[in-house]
Amino acid sequence: MIFVKNEHFVLEDDLGVVYISVHLKGFPILNLNAILLTFPQIVLEHVKDVKQALTEANGERIPVGRVKPIVEVDIAEDKMSAHVKLNCSENYLNENHSAIVANILENLQKEYISDGILMNVLQNELTNKDRTVIALGKEPVHGKDAVVTYFKRSERKPAVREDGKADYYDMSFLDEVKKGDWLGERIPPSSGEMGRLITGELALPRKGKDKKLLYDKKTIAEYEEEGKIVLRALIDGVVEFRDGKITVGAHLLIDGDVGIETGNIEFDGSVTVKGTVMDHFSMTATKDISILSELGVCNVEEINSKEGDVFIKGGIFGKGLSKVSAGRNIFVKYANECHLTAGENIHIGSYSLGSFLKAKNIFTDEKKGKLIGGVIEAQGKVRAAVIGNRMERKTIITVKGFNRNLIKEELNQTLLLYKSKIKQLESIKEKLEVFDMFLGEWTEVQQFQYEQTRKQMELLLAHIFQIDGKRKSLMDMLESKGEGEITIGQMAFPHTRLQIKSLEKKLDDMTKGTFYAENNHLHFD
Repeated sequence: MIFVKNEHFVLEDDLGVVYISVHLKGFPILNLNAILLTFPQIVLEHVKDVKQALTEANGERIPVGRVKPIVEVDIAEDKMSAHVKLNCSENYLNENHSAIVANILENLQKEYISDGILMNVLQNELTNKDRTVIALGKEPVHGKDAVVTYFKRSERKPAVREDGKADYYDMSFLDEVKKGDWLGERIPPSSGEMGRLITGELALPRKGKDKKLLYDKKTIAEYEEEGKIVLRALIDGVVEFRDGKITVGAHLLIDGDVGIETGNIEFDGSVTVKGTVMDHFSMTATKDISILSELGVCNVEEINSKEGDVFIKGGIFGKGLSKVSAGRNIFVKYANECHLTAGENIHIGSYSLGSFLKAKNIFTDEKKGKLIGGVIEAQGKVRAAVIGNRMERKTIITVKGFNRNLIKEELNQTLLLYKSKIKQLESIKEKLEVFDMFLGEWTEVQQFQYEQTRKQMELLLAHIFQIDGKRKSLMDMLESKGEGEITIGQMAFPHTRLQIKSLEKKLDDMTKGTFYAENNHLHFD
């Protein structure tokens, strides 16, 4: 096939190779580019040879390139689509449209493309400028992963609120449920919908990943309802999460006061007292204790939560004898001449007067909270709006402090351990997914292996939640300024003594700001 023939040269095709024969000198090579634009199928591969041929004009037939096919069909690797690239001029396309379409269909047939051919595109939308989609498969609709939802526990954030008459200290504390109440649900994974390749073969969807409901089978049961697996309480109680599993904890509700009628209370679970605790009576519970009387408690002997929190909506008049302790946190409106000891934090809404307070961190309300007199001991930080009073009552605040570098190192080690345990957990989940694929076909040995793997996962989950609790505690410690912090939001009165680590400061003037220890020095800002 001859592409160009003029007085200077002949440009022709012979079995897919492009040749040039130059008979007359003087044809500018730049003008050759304009000619090549009219023949998109020509690929010039030896430009130096072209230049030499145009310069020497010896009439020799020289190979300078190759010819691409008019129609180039490209099949996607996943066989979900096919494209065509036309190597011809627009005039050629218009003049030979039917032949080109036939060529394309022939190419598709050779590649066994039978589905999703876009005939409308072939007839009306072919172009010589861009790659054109000429066949499309039907993508499979992949299955959706299972969706697991649990009962959302109330967030324990105490606040001092006003009802128009007086301030009161309030928070959502225990989440009570009755037998049959909803506690969670799982929407199973879907299998998806089949697709089809352009070769006519089925395209398999990816099944959604399953997720397990983690719950205490002694207090919660699962039921199939409207295509979902729903968790419902088997007993009355309070919602708890233990080692990553939702459970219903034992709950003792005392509709009135703890006193002569009830005697001292000792209970394995959580306790709610709608009234108060009378003078010289005591309460002990393994879990949370909530005392809802706005009058608070007065001169109680002891209130002790071994593993949970204590919430006293009112306050405590202790007369120097009352003791309140919690494995985790204490929340009270005020503390008057009493002893409070918490494994985590103490939160005071209004004031502490002449009391002994000991916890990792001690907080009062940032606008109204006061620490007046007594001894306050914390590990990481103490924050109060006001410390001391105008009578300059002696107030001692001690923050033991910590070594930031050691805490950071411990946190890093904890994070590494957490990641390794999560990796182990993923491996166990994969094993369980394999078991689930053959559900109903297990042998006795496989059933035993499945149960052992499930137990292994539950133990690992419990360990992971313990590690995560430690992580949160370490991160909370690092949120303290320096290596121990005392923050005064509004004012601290003279005769207040502050100590962070071994560094002491006695205040002689009204003071506002933050004291913190760093590099063996006491800083203030």
